[in-house]
Amino acid sequence: MALAPPEASASNGSFSSSGKLKSNSECVKVVVRVRPLSSKEIAEGREVIVHMDVKRHVAILHRPGGTERDAKDFTFDAVFNEQMTQQQIFDDTAADILDSVMDGFNGTIFAYGQTGAGKSHTMTGPVGGASELQGLLPRSFQHIFTNIDITSQDTTYLVRGSYLEIYNEEIRDLLSKNPKERCELKDSPNSGVYVKDLSAFVVKSTDEMHKILDAGLANRAVSATQMNETSSRSHSIFMITVEQSARGVDGADHIRVGKLNMVDLAGSERQSKTGATGERLKEATKINLSLSALGNVISALVDGKSSHIPYRDSKLTRLLQDSLGGNTKTVMVANVGPADYNYDETMSTLRYAYRAKNIKNKPRINEDPKDAMIREYQEEIMRLKAELDASGGEMVDENGVPMGPGGVRVEKQVEYVEKIVERTVEKEVIVEQGPSPEEVAAMEEQHRQQIHEAQMKAEARRREVEAQRDLAESERLRLLAQIDEEENISMQEEQHKLELQGKLQQMEMKMVQGKQVMEQAIKQEQELKKQQRRLKKQQEREEELRRQEEQQRQENMQLEERCASQEEQVQKLTTKLQKLWDKYQKAQQEMVDLQHFNQQEREDMLSMIRELRQTLKLKSLIMESFVPMKEIQNTQERAVWDQEEDEWRIAPIMLDKENRPQRPGSVLGLPRPTSEFTRLNRTMGDSNPRYMYDSILFTDLDLPERTTEDYEVHPELGDRIERALTLALAQEDEEQVKEKDRPSTSQKKRPSSGRPGTAKKDGAAAAAFPQARGLVSRE
Repeated sequence: MALAPPEASASNGSFSSSGKLKSNSECVKVVVRVRPLSSKEIAEGREVIVHMDVKRHVAILHRPGGTERDAKDFTFDAVFNEQMTQQQIFDDTAADILDSVMDGFNGTIFAYGQTGAGKSHTMTGPVGGASELQGLLPRSFQHIFTNIDITSQDTTYLVRGSYLEIYNEEIRDLLSKNPKERCELKDSPNSGVYVKDLSAFVVKSTDEMHKILDAGLANRAVSATQMNETSSRSHSIFMITVEQSARGVDGADHIRVGKLNMVDLAGSERQSKTGATGERLKEATKINLSLSALGNVISALVDGKSSHIPYRDSKLTRLLQDSLGGNTKTVMVANVGPADYNYDETMSTLRYAYRAKNIKNKPRINEDPKDAMIREYQEEIMRLKAELDASGGEMVDENGVPMGPGGVRVEKQVEYVEKIVERTVEKEVIVEQGPSPEEVAAMEEQHRQQIHEAQMKAEARRREVEAQRDLAESERLRLLAQIDEEENISMQEEQHKLELQGKLQQMEMKMVQGKQVMEQAIKQEQELKKQQRRLKKQQEREEELRRQEEQQRQENMQLEERCASQEEQVQKLTTKLQKLWDKYQKAQQEMVDLQHFNQQEREDMLSMIRELRQTLKLKSLIMESFVPMKEIQNTQERAVWDQEEDEWRIAPIMLDKENRPQRPGSVLGLPRPTSEFTRLNRTMGDSNPRYMYDSILFTDLDLPERTTEDYEVHPELGDRIERALTLALAQEDEEQVKEKDRPSTSQKKRPSSGRPGTAKKDGAAAAAFPQARGLVSRE
C-alpha cells in the first residue's frame, strides 16, 4: 500500500491517513462529547450547564446559579454536541486511527467519563439497535474489511479479535468457555504487556466480528444503579490485530502488524448518588481506585519531571502502558453529562481530559515482527501446495474425491479458524474458479478428439458386424441400430458438456467483471471519504489561520493606536484594568474551584483509606484470635511480592526428606503443647484458661435463683385446693401438739443443735417449757 505525504502536523494531535509523521512524537488527541438530557432529568427540571462551540472546539461549563463570568472554557481537538450523529463522531475520531492501523501502527480509542455519561453508547451503541446508532466499535469492523476488499491481490491479510474485561482488578476473558476465570498479566521483552492464554479468533468478515462482540457483551458485568440502569461494572478492552503481507520493491514479502484497542472504561461513581451497597459498593471502590491510578499516570506524564510513571498501580494502567506515552496513536473521547447536579463530576472529567492533551506518544510502524502469525500461515500454505504438486496437481475434496470435470481448474484455499481458548484448527474450503481461454480451447480440442475416437470405434464395430455373414439378418440389423444409438448418445453428452462449459465461462467472466466494478466503486467511495477528511482538515487549518490573522490584526491595531488626549489614555487604561480585573477574578475563582476539587479528592481518598484500614483491622483481629503467632510469623517469612501480578504470594514449604522436622515436644506434665495465650493466663493465676490442653472445662455449680417458699402457694391454684391443704396441715399440727402434752418418764433433753424450740400459743405448751427471767427484786 503506497504511503502518501503527511497531511497534518503531529504536534496538534491530528493524524494523516498515511501514518507518516513529521516528527517522532505526537500528542494524544482529545475530543469531548455531551449527551442530551435523559427523561428522568427532564422530568426533574434539570438545567443544562454544558455548551459546545463546535467551530472553535471549545467546551463551556457554567456554574449552577452563577453568571457568565463564572463560566469555564476548555479547548480540545474537537467537541461534539448532542445533535452529532454516530457517523460524524466516527469520521472525526476513529477513521484516521483505523487507516493508521491498516498501515501497521498501533491505535487506541478509549472513552472516559462519569457513570451514565454515554461511554458505552459511544463505543458500542445500543445492543440490537438500528444501524445508524452503531458505535465506534461496529463501524471499525466495517472500515477494516472495506479497506481489505479494495486492496490489491498481492496483499494478504489476517485479522484476529479478542475481548477482555477488568472486574474488581481481575482480568477475565469474555470469549472463554469460563468467562469468570481469572487470567494472568505477563511482560514480554518483544511484545510488552500481554494477557496469558487470552482467546483470539481469526475472522474473515464483518459478521464474524459482530458475533465475537455479541458473545463478549453477553458475558460482561452489567447492573443497575440510581445513575444508570445498564451501568458497566468493569473496564472492557476489545483488541483487533491486523496482519498484512505485501510484496516489496525488493521482491521479498514484508509483514506489518497493526493493533487496535477499543477501551470502554467504567464510570467514576459517588456512593451518595448511585446508592450502591454491598457488592455494588465494592465494585465502585475498585473502579474508582483504577481510575485514580489512571489519573496519576496522566499527571505524571504531563508533569514531565517525574522519574517514575506509576503504571503498575492497577491492571488498567498496565494494559494501557503503550497507549499512554508509548508506541501508539491514541484518541481519548471524554463523555460528560449536561445536567446541573453533575457539575463537580463534569468539571473533573474536563480537567483530566484537558491535561491528557499534553501526553506525547512515539508511534512507529510494526514491520516484520517476530511473533507475526501470518508468516506461519504462509509457510503452512506453501507446504500444502507442495504436497498438491507432488500428488500430480489433482485437487480433491474433504473426502478425497477429485474435483472438477475434465480439465476444470479447482483451487484449494486454506482458512484458519482459531477455536476458543483451546488451539488452532485447520479447515479446508474449496473454491472453484472459471477456466481460462487457453484451457477452454484445450478442452474443446480434447472433446473433439473424444468424439472422433467414439465415431471411429462405432465404425469399427459396424464393419465387424457386417463381416459376420453367418448371423441372421434380424440380429445384424439390431446390432447396427444399437451401435448407432450409442453413438448418438455419446455425441449428445459431449455436446452438452461443451455447452455447460461455455455457459460456465460466461458466468465466471460476468462475476469477475461485477467484482471489479464493485471494487472500483468501493475504492472510489473510500477515496472520496479521504478527500472529504483532507478537505475538512484543510478547512480547520484555514480557520485557525484566520483566527491567528484576526488576532494579529487586533494586536497591530492596538499598537498603531495613539492616545490623542489624556482622557483617551485614561479610558484605555481603565478598559485594560477592567479586563485584567476580570482575569484576576476568574483566576481567583479557579483557585477556589481547584481547592474544592482537591478537597473532594482528598475526602474520597480518605474514605477509601478508612475502608481499607477497617478491613485490615478485621482480618488482623481474626488472625490474632484464631491463628497462633508462630504460624503468622512463618507465613510472613514465606510471603513473596510478585511485581508482575502486583500481589503477595505464599511460597510452598520446602521439606527435607532426609532431615524431617520433629513434632514439638509436650510441656512437662501435660499431654500436648499449650498456646502462648494459655501460658500467659496460667502465669497470671488463671487455673481455667480459654485454650486447654485436654479439651475439658471446669465450671462451678450454678446456684438457683428461687427458694422453696416460692413454691408453697401457687398463684394459679384455686381456693378449694388451698382450703383443703390448710385443713390437712392444721390436723397434722394438732396431733403433734397432743403427743407433746403426754407425760414422759424420761428426762427431757435439750435439742442437739442447742437452739431453743419454737414457742407455742397455748398455756400448756408455755408451762411445759419454762424460761429463765433473770434477777427479780423482792419488793
